[in-house]
Amino acid sequence: MLMFDALVPVKAAGAVGKGVGAAVGAAAGAGAGGVAKFSVDPDQAQKMIDGLKEALRQLLKLRNDGERLQLAGAPGPDPYSGYATLAMRTTAGSEPGGYLWANEQAQKALEQTIKNIEKALAEYRATDEAAQTAMKG
Repeated sequence: MLMFDALVPVKAAGAVGKGVGAAVGAAAGAGAGGVAKFSVDPDQAQKMIDGLKEALRQLLKLRNDGERLQLAGAPGPDPYSGYATLAMRTTAGSEPGGYLWANEQAQKALEQTIKNIEKALAEYRATDEAAQTAMKG
C-alpha cells in the first residue's frame, strides 16, 4: 500500500468560518483541520491523482461563481436589498470564513495532497525497482 498525507484545510475563522469549518471538517473526517493519513493501492494512485485534479478544476470554476457574487448589485433600491447584498458579498468573500477564502484553502490542500501522492508513488516505484534489481543480483 502507498501511504501519503492529505491536507484538511479546515480552520475556525469567525462566525461563518466556524460553521463552514465544522461542516467541511465533518465531511473530511477531521473537525479541526490539519493532516490526515491515507493509503491507496499503487495501481490505483494515478486514478486518485486524476480525480483530485478534476476536483481542483471544478473548484477553479466555482471560484468564478463566488467572484460574480462579489460584484452583484442589489436587486432593488430598498435598504433591505442593500443589506442583503452586503451580507451576500461578505459570505462569498475572501476574508476568513468566506466562500472564496474556503475555496482557496481547498485548492491549496488539493494541490499539496496531489504532490504528496506523486512523491509517495515515485518513492514506492524507486523502492520497487531497487528491490527488483537486487533480486536479479
